[in-house]
Amino acid sequence: MAKSILAGTEWTATEFAGLLPEEQRATRQELACLSCNGRAVFRAGQQRQPSFAARHRQDCRLVSRPWSAFRFLAEAGRRT
Repeated sequence: MAKSILAGTEWTATEFAGLLPEEQRATRQELACLSCNGRAVFRAGQQRQPSFAARHRQDCRLVSRPWSAFRFLAEAGRRT
């Protein structure tokens, strides 16, 4: 998953892949990690499943050993 820095909208890679090309172009420059706001990029192609990659900050909980994306999302769900 990734989020829009400006709008705060969160997407899975599959959801983002389903956006119109114009919407993707407008949003690609503002994608970020859900946890640390590190710059994220969208990847997709004919032989590649849609996915996000990010330049995580050193203190990002999604890449530190005891955390995982699933655990982060579960914690975020409890706060809402």
